[in-house]
Amino acid sequence: MNWKRASSATVIALAGCSTASVPPAPPRDPTRISFTRVYCTPDNESHFETVTNDLARVDAAPPAKPFYAKGASATRVAFAAFDAGWGAEDEKARVFHPAPAAQYVIYLSGQMWVMTSDGERRQFGPGDVLRVDDVAPCKGHLSTVGAVPAYTAVVR
Repeated sequence: MNWKRASSATVIALAGCSTASVPPAPPRDPTRISFTRVYCTPDNESHFETVTNDLARVDAAPPAKPFYAKGASATRVAFAAFDAGWGAEDEKARVFHPAPAAQYVIYLSGQMWVMTSDGERRQFGPGDVLRVDDVAPCKGHLSTVGAVPAYTAVVR
């Protein structure tokens, strides 16, 4: 095999995958955290919004240095796994479902697309946090998993 030719082909192939046109993310402020929320309006339609919470400096684990945090009560934590393509039939038929309870969904691996009843669709992946507050009688949202299984942690 001609390694020089193979290396050149690899560089050309990888050049097509460049993210150079995507601006770098701005530095994060450790005193604030933002996440996406699905909420319901009085007409029972669901929508997305960005929520930002202020975090307070806490000295919770001495002798470790203080860090920023904000607590919230939780009654249940569950891990969920979704097969590749899960929800595709619902999206095709536009079958929306309300959240079973107000909860946080923390994406651990894989990709999931969520569409609100107003037609907006967003992608979520590892590290993303989604708060779903679109409980019944809201029309809800629909979720679709990408080409590989998706894993989440759900906190209520």
